Amino acid sequence: MKGYVKALILIIFLFAADQYTKWLVSINLKPWQIKPVTSFLNLVHVRNTGMVFGFLSGINNKAVFWVITIASLSAAIFVVYLFIKEKNGFARFTLSLIISGAAGNLFDRISRGYVIDFLDFHIGKHHWPSFNLSDSFITVGSLLLILYFLMGGEKKNVSDSLQDWAD
Repeated sequence: MKGYVKALILIIFLFAADQYTKWLVSINLKPWQIKPVTSFLNLVHVRNTGMVFGFLSGINNKAVFWVITIASLSAAIFVVYLFIKEKNGFARFTLSLIISGAAGNLFDRISRGYVIDFLDFHIGKHHWPSFNLSDSFITVGSLLLILYFLMGGEKKNVSDSLQDWAD
């Protein structure tokens, strides 16, 4: 039970951090405004109505919005189900990252009708699609979960320190 409490605290903390950074962007940058930070990073205020990396963004269609929203909600419910069933601390940690990211973006989509993206990494004029903390949590959590399963799941210790933290 202790591991679940830690995981829930992590989910709440990461969700709050994501929403706080999006709020900071929304009050400090106008939509589509760019603020250079380094030679490879800009802060931007992008209103993403589409999916990951802006796929289907800009299509002003209620049907597309609802399909994306329902698909996101369905995926989030499935991940929460896996989280509840999961006994392994490391796997539960990775699912916590995914849940917090999914919740952050789903909250945006439902409350605003779009997701705020603000991190714009680039090399010269070549830009990676803008993203936010929730996207990072989902990506890192998914990659760690894949690594966990590729390494044999519970049969091998993927990370004793994270395992101990989560148990």
